[in-house]
Amino acid sequence: MCFYLGMIQIAIDIVEQTWDLGTVAGWPKETGSALTNVGAHLELSAFSSWEELASLGLDRLKSALMALGLKCGGTLEERAQRLFSTKGLTSLDPSLLAKKAGKASKDKEQQRQKDLACLEAQIYKLAEIVSPQRGATKENVQRKQARTDGERDDSENEESEEEDLDDDADDVPYNPKNLPLGWDGKPIPYWLYKLHGLNISYNCEICGNYIYKGPKAFQRHFAEWRHAHGMRCLGIPNTAHFANVTQIEDALALWEKLKVQKQGERWQPETEEEYEDSQGNVVNRKTYEDLKRQGLL
Repeated sequence: MCFYLGMIQIAIDIVEQTWDLGTVAGWPKETGSALTNVGAHLELSAFSSWEELASLGLDRLKSALMALGLKCGGTLEERAQRLFSTKGLTSLDPSLLAKKAGKASKDKEQQRQKDLACLEAQIYKLAEIVSPQRGATKENVQRKQARTDGERDDSENEESEEEDLDDDADDVPYNPKNLPLGWDGKPIPYWLYKLHGLNISYNCEICGNYIYKGPKAFQRHFAEWRHAHGMRCLGIPNTAHFANVTQIEDALALWEKLKVQKQGERWQPETEEEYEDSQGNVVNRKTYEDLKRQGLL
């Protein structure tokens, strides 16, 4: 690839070096005659009307208009009228003057043509590079066209048999260790199998003794539907407290422990609600009601 890119770059360098000399093939340097660029003046005193000027023809009128720097387009009548309107004038109407191409526009056009020449050189070089392959392809097509019907059938049968053998080999991949299949339908490498811990099995009783391969799949299954359904059947919420719990007995014991803990943390008004007696003493609700029943308040 680098070799081909180097050949293309050499072709571009040759165009850039020879562009100013005008020796690029197919892109000669622009030259023009004096009549085309400068024009030839015409003495208008010999003409009395624009119809007489029209008899000179399009090319002669164009040359005379260019000599005066006027617009040289239009029909024969328009050119004759435009040229005759300048008869006897010392200053020309600015609307009749032709627009002169500036240096910037000329440089832009030259650069555009140079870019086209470079692109053309690249195409020619690429065509030269692939010419051997094109010739070989053409020769192969001509050789196939020269075959008889029987030879063509034999060749197609051989190709179909080779494809069938390849398909049969791909249908049943060699997998003695029962490794998982990758994206290409072939067993993954054994080192990758051990790297992800797929040789380790995890059993979850809550999921119906379902077996998970690898720690990643095992940790992910706690948030999946199978484990959530098993916890719902046990009447236990699937919260973070039960992470890594896979046995039903352990899950029930932990749920009872959490319920007792929550019961102890619940607010009890009999012992935690405070009252104030007539003397300003603060007691809980139970003590206050006992003193009130005894008439000590």
